Amino acid sequence: MGQAASGGGMSLAATGFKLYGDYLGARGTEQADIYKAQVLEQQAQYGDLKATQTNAQMTNRLAVTLGHIDAVRAAAHTDISSPTGAAVRGFREELGTEQKGIAVENILQQSRMDESNAAYLRNAAHNALVTGNVQMLADTFGAAAGAIKGMGGDGTPSAGVNPDSPEGQVAYSASIFP
Repeated sequence: MGQAASGGGMSLAATGFKLYGDYLGARGTEQADIYKAQVLEQQAQYGDLKATQTNAQMTNRLAVTLGHIDAVRAAAHTDISSPTGAAVRGFREELGTEQKGIAVENILQQSRMDESNAAYLRNAAHNALVTGNVQMLADTFGAAAGAIKGMGGDGTPSAGVNPDSPEGQVAYSASIFP
């Protein structure tokens, strides 16, 4: 009888440790996903700032470049309304504006991807906890099924104890009246 009780206690302890392990695993995965999401959110914020700074810097460079073109034309005493000079200045302005737009949009797109990945990881963190809870429930039902099966299905001990013996009667009573 001592071995059967000891075996049941060990099984219960093993189930408890398994449940706790499932909980810790799910919680660890959740915390890792939350951390990664926070890092991505910071990267997205940095990307937005970088895009703003890039836009300002490239606008300033374009203004300087156009100023140099105007200065060279003025030093050459060319007509300010010259179609050729206007075409050169217009082309350079258009090219600079296009380059600025591409650079800023690329940075903003990376920020949007970081935000999207952060949202995914926050959802994955939630799902990790749900999965852990389901695993804990499955372990609990598995342990309960094993305990019922260990009783022989009809409530009698099946550990080789004769149910008609005094030892079997005590084990049977203990399994019914805990």
